[in-house]
Amino acid sequence: MLIANKSKFFEIIFSLYNRNLIKRRFHSLQISGLDFLFDKHLKIPLIIYCNHSSWWDGLVAFQISYEANLDSYLMMEEKQLEKLFLFRKVGAFSIVREKPRQAIESINYASKLLIANSQKTLWIFPQGEILPNDSRPIYLFNGLSRIIEKVAQCLVIPLVIRYEFLGKFKPQIFVKIGEPKLIFVDLNFNAKDLTERLTIYLTRTLDELKKDVLNHNTERYKSII
Repeated sequence: MLIANKSKFFEIIFSLYNRNLIKRRFHSLQISGLDFLFDKHLKIPLIIYCNHSSWWDGLVAFQISYEANLDSYLMMEEKQLEKLFLFRKVGAFSIVREKPRQAIESINYASKLLIANSQKTLWIFPQGEILPNDSRPIYLFNGLSRIIEKVAQCLVIPLVIRYEFLGKFKPQIFVKIGEPKLIFVDLNFNAKDLTERLTIYLTRTLDELKKDVLNHNTERYKSII
């Protein structure tokens, strides 16, 4: 697998480039629920799991992480990370879901990162592929639950992204961050059951974001770009 090779200097430079790129291609990046990320003081690992509807998702995730001053790592398909190898400098590491042994290696790597430093944040797109926002039902890989099992206790947050043309020349990005769930692993832990619960939570948050956009109920969305 390809491990992360973070560089604080590169993160600063990349954040300036990325912010300018998003600003040129989109009218705005608006987020609901951002306060929790800015106010996170708990000494417990944070896992943010997201829907995956666009190539832009990783860049949006990076910018949100940077604005919130999170020490983030991102799980990324190895074939994509091989092409975009500089992403390793902002915390990306690889996974090959089609090969169970390699997938387990990535799950173990992600778990060790969070266990070693409780202030780290893991971003993960557990759908495993780019799919339309309104595609139902949503399916998540069990890797997310396996990481949670190994970490034993963590905060888990659904973060959903939607790209919309709403009367502007350029599309707008809307992001909704769900309420954090504190998860403790006990003897009754069941990865499949947790995956189902996390899937329901992600689906509900996606539906709430869609409803907000359709009803123009965006006054609680804060623009960061």
